[in-house]
Amino acid sequence: MAERYLEGANVNELAAEFRCARQTVALRLKEHGVVMRNQPATAEEIAQVVELYASGLSLVGVAEQTRFSSKSVLNYLRAEGIRPRDTHGRER
Repeated sequence: MAERYLEGANVNELAAEFRCARQTVALRLKEHGVVMRNQPATAEEIAQVVELYASGLSLVGVAEQTRFSSKSVLNYLRAEGIRPRDTHGRER
């Protein structure tokens, strides 16, 4: 199961393949030390996103230095009440 996950199969695919609940798949993978993909950001990671953006990096620049997409970076910033700059780096 872990090998298939590491090859790219997702939890839902593995649940269907092994005929078990997706929660069971996630539990078994974690028991075998597999780091799950697409986990939500921790408070520390969000703080890092805010800090990087405040330092002047663009959304893409922040995304390149973290594990998040630029869309996720934008969503985290908005959730923190930070208005994004325009494409020229100016406040909106």
